[in-house]
Amino acid sequence: MTQETIDELLEAITLLLDDLKDIQENSYQMDQLMDQLESQVNDVEINIHGLEQNAQTLNDRLSQVLECVMSRAKEQIDSYKVIS
Repeated sequence: MTQETIDELLEAITLLLDDLKDIQENSYQMDQLMDQLESQVNDVEINIHGLEQNAQTLNDRLSQVLECVMSRAKEQIDSYKVIS
């Protein structure tokens, strides 16, 4: 093996090692981004669950109000029947 060949191999290995270092750094950054994305997805899931609970609570309360309105309307109709 000539000195020129050895130098070329060392240069190629150095370039490969630099590329490997870049890949490792990018991989670390990708891991951080994935962790952030996972955290955001979890936050959205929690918010959706909270919204579902709020919607159910509103539905329950609306049902109660509607029941009261219907009961009063029935009482008024009954009182009009008695008057008539």
